[in-house]
Amino acid sequence: MNFTKQDTEALYRVWMSQKAKMHITQMEVAKRLNLSQLELSNRLNGNVPLDSTFIDRFCKLLHIDPAYHLPTLRGSVDTAPSPDRVYNTRLTVDGDITNIRVDGNQVTIEYRL
Repeated sequence: MNFTKQDTEALYRVWMSQKAKMHITQMEVAKRLNLSQLELSNRLNGNVPLDSTFIDRFCKLLHIDPAYHLPTLRGSVDTAPSPDRVYNTRLTVDGDITNIRVDGNQVTIEYRL
């Protein structure tokens, strides 16, 4: 499969996001993939073409679904949520909830310890 410049850009964006979330460095990822840091950098910056093996291993390491993030693969699966589907998120706070505000897709929970 041939990956495009848009795929490389998307992979780079998800890398920048995930490395912060996972507190992982480029050096650590390179070692886990048995690559040099330069090789990893060249792939993420588009200096070396992406291939399926690299994408599979890299995305597995970052715990992401490449079909969701890469435009070339996006058409291979239905990633759009059904309009009638309802999602739930639960959380627990360490205290008594005193107020909840909803503003669009943001929820603010005030609580006392």
